[in-house]
Amino acid sequence: MAQSLPLIRWLTAIAVAAVGAALVICLLGGHRVPMETIRALGLLALALTAYVWVLYPPPASILVSIAVFVGLQWAWAARSPWGLRWDLAAFAMIIGVGATERRRRQIRFKRMQQLLDDLHEEQTVKEQAIAAAHQTSQGLQKKFSRYTQLQAIAAELSNMTDLTAIAQLVVTRAFSLIGKSDVCLLFLLDKEQQELSLFASKRRESIPAVRAKHGDQFDRHVLRTQRALLVNDVRRDFRFPTTGSVAVSHQRPISSVIASPLVINQSPEGVLRLDSSQPGAYTQDDLRFLDILLDLVSAAVTNAKLFAQTQQLAIADGLTGLMLRRPFLEQLTRELTRSGRSREPVSVLMIDVDEFKKYNDSFGHTAGDLVLKSIADVLRAVMPAGGAVARYGGEEFSVLLPRLSRHEAGDIAEKVRRLVEEQVRGSRVQRGADGRRVTVSIGAAAFPDDAQVELELLRIADQRLYQAKRGGRNIVVTS
Repeated sequence: MAQSLPLIRWLTAIAVAAVGAALVICLLGGHRVPMETIRALGLLALALTAYVWVLYPPPASILVSIAVFVGLQWAWAARSPWGLRWDLAAFAMIIGVGATERRRRQIRFKRMQQLLDDLHEEQTVKEQAIAAAHQTSQGLQKKFSRYTQLQAIAAELSNMTDLTAIAQLVVTRAFSLIGKSDVCLLFLLDKEQQELSLFASKRRESIPAVRAKHGDQFDRHVLRTQRALLVNDVRRDFRFPTTGSVAVSHQRPISSVIASPLVINQSPEGVLRLDSSQPGAYTQDDLRFLDILLDLVSAAVTNAKLFAQTQQLAIADGLTGLMLRRPFLEQLTRELTRSGRSREPVSVLMIDVDEFKKYNDSFGHTAGDLVLKSIADVLRAVMPAGGAVARYGGEEFSVLLPRLSRHEAGDIAEKVRRLVEEQVRGSRVQRGADGRRVTVSIGAAAFPDDAQVELELLRIADQRLYQAKRGGRNIVVTS
């Protein structure tokens, strides 16, 4: 319809012009033209004029109406037909009705246009609401997905007791779940040095290896304040004025940083941190997710430490901190099996404190405990790499020396005997006196020269120990 409207307008204009021209010719022809023809042309002109009011805007419609009105007035003046007077009255009525109807149509059109505008605006608002709802739905789905993944991480962490495995799981999961990061770093606090130390990391393949092993100002800020940190652009953050350039690291550019403290029993133990070269990479939701993840890690690390302590209590003597008899025998068995394949020697020492019962009876068990602790410290100090020391029972100690011959084991035994004699003192140490001198007797045996199995090896070492006792004490017997 919209495409055919221009054609209809052109045809109507041609018809109006033709009828007007015919009417003028008839009027110029005088009385030779019948009055019926003039009236027919006048009625046709009236009909076309009414149609013009439908097709054309008001200026064109008024112009055509004036032209037709002048023509009909001319015809009425020239011929004075009474019928034409009624035609003029009808013309005026038609024009009035057409103008009124056109006005009403314009009003209805404006109302419809306003209604359409309102509908369009309402549609726009609803589309925006739908888009916002869709965005909210996506956000909720993302949060739900993250919390589901957190639940899975919590289940994984609950089954872990190794601190290294926990740390690697945390950096891997944080790097993949938060995304948008170049690296993820987990720093733990070195209590002795009072500084952060890199414990686990995850990075994109294009990022070089992390060389800053002790963190930077962002990590130290989180550790000091014990609060999470979100930096959208390090160049514009007033808290870190020294980061005047986006390249705050010689290794990689950093623009965005997100970090959270690892707090265990209200004490800061480390920092988990992610950074990106893109500004504004992280959101508050990322920060909340990181905080929740660190809460899970805190519980997992606490459990791992308790498990390690429990294991230590199961294999270590509560007084001296040395290995107990059973785990010592298990390690000796493994070492002899290995040495049997590699044909390397293994030596053991059996050590006993001389006249320890008399010492306890004279000075009390507390003083005796201090002597045992001091001897344990000497044994730990002289122990070579790979060796093991155990409290075999009472005042007796045993030492495992892998890859050492009986002669080399005798040298170490002699060193132990001498250090105990020189450094370990009995009672009245706390009062500044020299106190009573403490000595030990030592027996040594070696695999495979002395024995082929662990119990026989220990029996021979024990025999040589009592041989040292009978020989006067404070001596070493190796054969």
